[in-house]
Amino acid sequence: MDDGGAGTRLAQVEQDLARLLVTLADGRREGRESLSLARLAKRCALPMSTLLRYLSVLTDAGWISLEDGQRGLRLARLTDAGVSQCDSLR
Repeated sequence: MDDGGAGTRLAQVEQDLARLLVTLADGRREGRESLSLARLAKRCALPMSTLLRYLSVLTDAGWISLEDGQRGLRLARLTDAGVSQCDSLR
């Protein structure tokens, strides 16, 4: 039965979410506890609207926290639960 591409879209979303978590984990290893949303979107190659949608899901899951940084920037960082989840992806 044809799912209309839903399976393909779901696989892409899963890959995007994993890439987002890994990108934040890589930032931590580089000494950046958090990344601006603009930098995160660029590193993940995601449109800002998609990034914001994904961040909402990951924040609700408790894997990412959003905070206000200097100069009015919004910052994203992995929580301890997010670090554990990211470790399980590797």
